[in-house]
Amino acid sequence: TLCVFAWNAFGDTPQDEAAAIYKLSDEIKWLQAETFVTTATKTLEAIEKSGASVTVVSDKELKQMGARTLMDAFKRVPGFAVSRTNIGIPSLTVRGVRTDNSEKVLFLINGHSINNNLVNGGALWAYGDLEVDEVKRLEIVRGPGSALYGADAFISVVNVITKTGADINGRAAKIGLGSDKTQTLNLQSGDADGDLSIALNFNVLDSEGLDEYVASDSAGNSGSTSYEQKRYDLGLNMQAGNFSFQGKYLNREAGPFVGVASALNDESQQDYTDYFLEMAYQRELAARMEVNVRVYHDHFEANNYWEIFSEGFPGFGGGAFPDGMLGSAKVKNEKLGGELQFSYQRDSHKFLTGLLFEHQTQFDVTHFANFNPLTYAPAPPYQDVTDTFNWNGVHRRDISAFYAQDIWDVHQRLRVILGARYDRYSDFGGSFNPRSSMTWEVVDQYYLTLAYGQAFRAPTFAELYNINNPSITGDPETQPEEIETFELKLRGQLNKHNEIQLTAFRNSIRNLINFLPDGSGNNVAGNRGKLRTNGAEAAYEARLRDGSSFNLNYTYQYAVNKQSGSREAGVPMHMVNGAFNYRYSRHFGAYMGVLYKGRLKHAATGSS
Repeated sequence: TLCVFAWNAFGDTPQDEAAAIYKLSDEIKWLQAETFVTTATKTLEAIEKSGASVTVVSDKELKQMGARTLMDAFKRVPGFAVSRTNIGIPSLTVRGVRTDNSEKVLFLINGHSINNNLVNGGALWAYGDLEVDEVKRLEIVRGPGSALYGADAFISVVNVITKTGADINGRAAKIGLGSDKTQTLNLQSGDADGDLSIALNFNVLDSEGLDEYVASDSAGNSGSTSYEQKRYDLGLNMQAGNFSFQGKYLNREAGPFVGVASALNDESQQDYTDYFLEMAYQRELAARMEVNVRVYHDHFEANNYWEIFSEGFPGFGGGAFPDGMLGSAKVKNEKLGGELQFSYQRDSHKFLTGLLFEHQTQFDVTHFANFNPLTYAPAPPYQDVTDTFNWNGVHRRDISAFYAQDIWDVHQRLRVILGARYDRYSDFGGSFNPRSSMTWEVVDQYYLTLAYGQAFRAPTFAELYNINNPSITGDPETQPEEIETFELKLRGQLNKHNEIQLTAFRNSIRNLINFLPDGSGNNVAGNRGKLRTNGAEAAYEARLRDGSSFNLNYTYQYAVNKQSGSREAGVPMHMVNGAFNYRYSRHFGAYMGVLYKGRLKHAATGSS
């Protein structure tokens, strides 16, 4: 959807003062790169010494490219590819690793995990089309991150850093109108006074959504997609001295897109609600020693009504569905946890260690249908079958974790980072994941990094406990997926305005979780797959003197399914991103972007 925005802002800073600030600092900011990141090491470090492949996208860059959602930004990141599932949920492919639910990517908001969907994993069921109005910057780390963040930091960690009260510094309102009868509203309020800072963001989206013609769906019918959306998003960020608080509430309603069974219909309704609350305390105990404590509560719920096949569908094994084949599934997930973290710096070492405890629970699981879930035979009327054919149930798990990291500057030009984390799950056991890197400044402003890491993804409650479903069934014996990654990277500053980055990587995944036939027509979850990806990334960035910029990156990824011995389906071998931003003045500019993805191999036929 292409939207045209009109906006107006009114703040407390006088115009003459704002103009003076602009004259003194704005031109310098346009020429500066984003040089410091926190996500890669959980501490503030220079990006070239972070020991990882990190891409930073600032709020200015988001505006320049006309990005409305996170997915718009991801399209420009090396190694990232964006697609959508049959029900419209965004899906990410990162360095040759693709899954429908993007559960192998850990998403954070100001360091807080929003992977709250315990059934299917990932954050994009609720947050996939998150508006970027409140985003100050995105820190995107490619490669395993379980040594610091635990489960789901499998192939990448994405940290969405939001604006503070000082960043907003006043009140702002923005409205938008666009194609597909899209209407948007954004309200922001931010103030900072001494140690007190408050930022508030509110977004509303109402759209009829993408309307594309489908020549033939899974039932042999033709028609148009239906993806109307309504979304409400409220975010709060506060700091008061050593204390901080953040919270977010998001509700998203959507149509079926193509449909849960890839069959066009106009009655399905997706409804997702997600919120979290986090209180944190940070204090310097002594010189170069700091403690951070945080407690949090997260809630996710899905209440989806599916018209699986439309009216008149002939049914399976005889019978028909005059009102359509109908079903619904409702579930609630919650997380309650706390984390204690210490950091200490001495001489050439910076130590970091932490403890985490978390309780996860799933409840209020219900099931309605007008068919028998075991045979798909018609069983009208549409009714509550929770007591007889519920699709999942009440489940709990407890997690405890300990992690440690040492950043050691062996020499002015040589840095070594060593870290590891052990996670213990009450339902499937433990997982130990180390990480190490060595960064050498070969010559001035040219950094060579060699990195190694392991990570894991915890099996979801669907993969463990799905029942009463002849298509997809869980297995309580399913174990975590595991990945081992080697990476070699060269980052160089050609001069003040030009930068290059070359990266080679190798991912080896074992215990890949798949739903495969068991011989009786049922698809059962289990650890049956292995995947290996060899690839390379090349990126060039030029920041011109007038504030304009040029970016070009290329990704090569060859993913092989070790079980079949063939190239992995749905993963492009080549991707190219190019962008040119022309800055005419402080208020006007132009942006042009080009995205190329190579042909995909299809799973069913193996063709391209």
